Amino acid sequence: MIREAGYGPKLVREFNELNILRFIKNDGPLSRAELAKRYRLSKAAVSEIISNLLEMGYIHEIGMGNSTKLGGRKPILLKFNPRSGFAIGIEIKRDHARVALSDLDAKIYNNDYFSFKPGAPLEEIVQQTFTYIDKFFKIDWVQRARPIGIGIAIPGLVNYKTGKIQESDTLKKWVGFPLKGKYESRYKIETFVENDVKAISLGEFHFGTGKTARDMVYLWVGDGVGAGIIINGELHRGVSASAGEVGYYDVGFLIREKGHCQLIYDGHKNFGDILSEKVLLEGAKRGLQGQFAGYLDADNLSVDYILEEAHNDNPLALQLVKEYGFLVGVVLTNLINTLNPELVVIGGQSIAHDPLLLKIIKDQIKHDILRTPSRIVKVKKAKLKENAAILGAVALVLEDLFYNQRLNISKYRELFRN
Repeated sequence: MIREAGYGPKLVREFNELNILRFIKNDGPLSRAELAKRYRLSKAAVSEIISNLLEMGYIHEIGMGNSTKLGGRKPILLKFNPRSGFAIGIEIKRDHARVALSDLDAKIYNNDYFSFKPGAPLEEIVQQTFTYIDKFFKIDWVQRARPIGIGIAIPGLVNYKTGKIQESDTLKKWVGFPLKGKYESRYKIETFVENDVKAISLGEFHFGTGKTARDMVYLWVGDGVGAGIIINGELHRGVSASAGEVGYYDVGFLIREKGHCQLIYDGHKNFGDILSEKVLLEGAKRGLQGQFAGYLDADNLSVDYILEEAHNDNPLALQLVKEYGFLVGVVLTNLINTLNPELVVIGGQSIAHDPLLLKIIKDQIKHDILRTPSRIVKVKKAKLKENAAILGAVALVLEDLFYNQRLNISKYRELFRN
């Protein structure tokens, strides 16, 4: 509850209005009496706010709740209207992109995919996303709703404020491209551009495994490795947006010299090089040429095949997964000892969701982390999977209004009061 001391009545009213809207969105359906009790406002003040929100279409009445123990009239329940606004989520990769339409509860209604050749003209790719977005704007409920923003998840080191890629091994041609400006110029809607792993970590935090956490580390594993760091409910980017770039960690003496990863390691300098599914397949070929000859079908090697054989106790497949899990465990041990989060979430490509790999990683962490505070860290697998980047892009748009601890009144006023 915000009272008027030190604030003007208009600002106080907007603070209280946004807070009550958040309560209804995140905890609803709720009655007027419940809101007055939770938010410590008078019933008259709550009724006035509710009348405004109903008139603007951001909430609606859905029926009767239960009477109190003392009996009396059943209260009318209030529910958030997720279709009062919408967000656009975009994922851009090396050879494909996805464009999705979301309501304010992050429910995906349209999710369109298109592919392109690596190195295709940037303007053509952006123009193709425009085609899908223009189609979304013609949908009936979208025409009645308010556009909240566009979120873009893309590989590379991203300047969040300017919306430009600063560095990218995957999308070198995109460096310096005014991605944010292109969308804002066309649609006059605020656009957020973020590194894909950081965006995914936000999506997982708000809509996935991390919903109940305050401090979380998300580790993406697949063709490389990267991390997103959530501290006290907010994404930590670092002074130059490079927080979480764990792929640049040096593999270290133990791996280079002590033979911990004899199949996978082949002179790699950092974890971003060695922790890839391609390297796992190369390790399988190396094993088949040596002491593990004949244990796998060399003509049908794939990550899924290796994982399946590992579950069947195939010695070569099991050794590969153990080595891979050891390496992921080393990365996470460093992160946990440094940040001491309450939760670690592992996601990414197919290998990241394998239960055997997760067990190996947990055992490795338990073995290496000796300090008591770090022993209580929970390690879980991600929930969002194929929708992770799209929902991360949507989270970039929605979090400032509905999830961050700090209330963004200026944005609420701009989007909801005008």
